[in-house]
This record gives sequence, C-alpha cells and structure tokens, in this order.
Amino acid sequence: MLRDIDVKRLKLFKKVVECGGLSAAEKALNINLPTISAHLASLEELIGFKLCDRGRKGFRLTKEGQSVLVSCNKLFESLEQFQSEISDMSHMISGHLKIGIVDNIITDKNCLLVSVINILKNQSKDLEINLEIRNPSELERLLLEERIDIAIGPFHITNPGIDQLPLYKEQVSLYIGEQHPLFSKKNLQLDDLVAAEYVTRGYLRESQVTQQHVSFNFAATAQNIEGIALLILSGKYIGYLPDHYANEWVKKLQMRNVLPHFFSYQVECKGITLKKKSHTKSLSTLINLLDEFHHAEKK
Repeated sequence: MLRDIDVKRLKLFKKVVECGGLSAAEKALNINLPTISAHLASLEELIGFKLCDRGRKGFRLTKEGQSVLVSCNKLFESLEQFQSEISDMSHMISGHLKIGIVDNIITDKNCLLVSVINILKNQSKDLEINLEIRNPSELERLLLEERIDIAIGPFHITNPGIDQLPLYKEQVSLYIGEQHPLFSKKNLQLDDLVAAEYVTRGYLRESQVTQQHVSFNFAATAQNIEGIALLILSGKYIGYLPDHYANEWVKKLQMRNVLPHFFSYQVECKGITLKKKSHTKSLSTLINLLDEFHHAEKK
C-alpha cells in the first residue's frame, strides 16, 4: 500500500526527471542535493530496483525507471481526476487547473485573466493552479496532449477537435528602436522598411495574419515577444510587437511604430479547450468567468 511519504517520493522522482537531473531539480523542489539523493535512494530501496543513473556521466533513466515514470504519470492523472470528480459532486472548486498562456499578456489591459483567477481562488477550497507560458503553437500541442486544460492567446486554429472562445482583440504594430538608422528619418517610405533587417516570430509570419503582403528582409528569429523586443532595441532590426507591450519603450522614446496605417493589424485572442474532454467544475467556472468578463468589457 502506498503511504503519503511514498507518493511524495514518486512526485520528487517525476520532478527530477522533468528537470533533467538532481542538480537542476534543486531550485524547482527547493530541496538540497543530498536530500533529493536520499529520497531517491529510499524510493529505489522500497521498489527494489534502480530508477536512474546519476553521477559524473550525467542523469539517465534506467529501463525500469522509464516504466515507473509512465506509471507515475498514470497515477497522478488518476488522482487529479479523482479530485476533480469529488469537487464536482461537492459543488466545490478544488483539484488541479492547468492553464497555458502566451508570454507578456500581463501588460494587456484587455486580458482580464488576473481578475478572473482572483475570483476563482476566492470561490475555491484548495484549487491548485499550474501555469505554463509558451508560444501559441506549443500551447496548442500541450492542449492536444492533454497536458493543459485551457490555453489563452492569439491562436489561428483549424483543428475541428478544439473549441474556441473569442475573448478580445490585440493591436499589433511594426516597431523600430531609437538606435536604428531609420528611427529619426522623416517621411519613411515602404522601400526603406523592406530593405531593413527584420526579426520574425519563429512560430508565425505576419503575412499569415495581415492583408499586407510585404517581402521583408528576414534576418533574425525569436520565439517570444521579449526576444523580438530585445532585438528591436539593439537598433539592428525592425519587428512586430503588441502595442500594449511596446508602450513602455514608446513612452521613453526608445521605440516607435512605423507607418501604422499600413503595418498595424488586430489579432483575436481566444481561450481554447478540447472538445472531447469533459470540463471539470474549476475549468467550467474559469471559462464562464472569462466569457462573462470579456462580454461585459465589450458593452
């Protein structure tokens, strides 16, 4: 029979694997290396075989360790499902809620997730929220793999197995940094920008979402908004940023948008969930709050 201490050691083992080793797991677990090693040794003694090789040659799961990891995932998924079902029957919001969001939406006043989570936690008994910050394509993959319950961001999805809840629109514009040679140039022309080096998002080309089919000089790639902003501020690249995120540097005169009548567009931010997966009470409440809040904002 599994005791509480055994479940905790299994969770520790799973976290060590996710982190890629004992040293990397120290910060995530807030436990020192000797203690982590001792817990793993106790778990191996309990089950009767070695779970992983650890030492100077690095961290590697044994064949048995790989099987235990699969069983761990099944165990914790079952526990989460049990907690959710009990929560639904008791009409209390508890269990686990796994949310995925894109980076830097916190600066968007149209995104009301902060307020929604505040209300959700006020209504809950012991709800545990896990938050993943990834780019849209990674969030869609995590959703399809059922590793998150809902994702929020600017998605362009055609998969019929995904439900989409429109929330709000995000304004995106083309920006240039103060150190760029074109920053102070008056009467910028389209040809000036086409010749400039451009940083693109690794998961999206602007031609996919805008009506302006311009052949930019693609010279750099970044996988997130912060990376694009950094390259724009270097003075060597132009690139697209959400207006709410760029506003901090615009106020300091370190950035400006260029030809907004031509290079600005809106993208719709949505909440996406799996159609085939039944909603827990916590997820249903979150969706209802998001829908209610954003509809109220539109009025």
